[in-house]
Amino acid sequence: VDTEHLSSVVAPLRSLVQRCQAADMPVLWTVQEHFPVDHRRARKRLPTHTSRRKRVSALVGTWDAEIIDELKDLMINPTLVIRKHRYGAFHETRMHIVLEMLGVDALLVAGLTTNACVETTIREAYLRDYDIMGVTDCISGVNPKWESVAIEVWRQYFAETCTSADIYQWLNQQMLPK
Repeated sequence: VDTEHLSSVVAPLRSLVQRCQAADMPVLWTVQEHFPVDHRRARKRLPTHTSRRKRVSALVGTWDAEIIDELKDLMINPTLVIRKHRYGAFHETRMHIVLEMLGVDALLVAGLTTNACVETTIREAYLRDYDIMGVTDCISGVNPKWESVAIEVWRQYFAETCTSADIYQWLNQQMLPK
């Protein structure tokens, strides 16, 4: 996979995480993990996304099943790391209960990949009645052509979108004396 396009979000994502943490906003991280042998997935008769690749990515214990080095130092609270085995951050994870415990009802969503993990998470969050803001300059995908279509669908049905600059402006407004 050509990671140049994907890595374009690292710097803006790093800045966004730092600004959110400075504002005492909880930052949750998701980590995709696959097992070398997955009997649940093996039951499928139709090809899975993992079977269409030369190798299974994000295998437990490998480098690509971890937060990237450029962001790892920002992951300051390991209890806010959500391990997932499918695209969505909510499916069979503890994401929803952690958000409820933190009193969160609105999400800023960022990360990889636009049309798979990010979109599935946005849809799952929408189905749980969260307000969702997709931070577009902090989201990327494997195929840039798919990104605009995914974002168009989000805007129509599931979420609002903005850039990290919009979030910074909103945070600055929130910090002004009342």
